[in-house]
Amino acid sequence: MAGIQKTFINFLWTRWCKMDVISIRLKEIEGLGYFSKILHENRSEFIRGLLEEGRKMKAVKLYKEKKLSLGLAAKLAGVTLSEFLDILEGQKIKLNITLDDAKEAMKNAEELL
Repeated sequence: MAGIQKTFINFLWTRWCKMDVISIRLKEIEGLGYFSKILHENRSEFIRGLLEEGRKMKAVKLYKEKKLSLGLAAKLAGVTLSEFLDILEGQKIKLNITLDDAKEAMKNAEELL
């Protein structure tokens, strides 16, 4: 009975969460196991979290290097614009916008309101 329940739960999980499955080769998997034990997470949860954080870090790095706009960096980071601004503020990163950009944004905002 337990096997059927587990299969059904796995089926529901994959249908509703719609996560893609990827396969990667890692040279040092043991180190990841230590992290997951310390954080009391299974290895898959830890790696998913690591990928999420890495995605944000990469977007911040590319934004800082002026390779991405603010909006695109937020989108690639997987967060809202407001959340991305908070991330930048937390890392003491200045916005890559000019005074003209800010004036145009204010003008657009006034037109919408």
